[in-house]
Amino acid sequence: MVQGRSVAVLGRGMALVKVGKAPRPAVRPEDNTTVLLKKAARALNKPGIDRSVVFRGPNAAKVYAYSAYPQDPTKVVREAADGTKVIGRMVDGRFRASKA
Repeated sequence: MVQGRSVAVLGRGMALVKVGKAPRPAVRPEDNTTVLLKKAARALNKPGIDRSVVFRGPNAAKVYAYSAYPQDPTKVVREAADGTKVIGRMVDGRFRASKA
């Protein structure tokens, strides 16, 4: 009997099995929990998020920021990169603008 990790099934009754110790994945020093926790605490210490962080990328015009509408929590505000805001609702996972 062979013990190992099945890699692929080749056909009827044939399988490719990897045996031996699997190499331990290397964790970069900047990815350990202490460093990530410090980064998260520093980011959460400041209120809000800078607009340049939200509206970036190759299709920045198609990136929107969503927030709850303060006067009616059932509605959502969609803000575009140019600062325009549209009030609407989320229907089936898609934003639908209100008519008036």
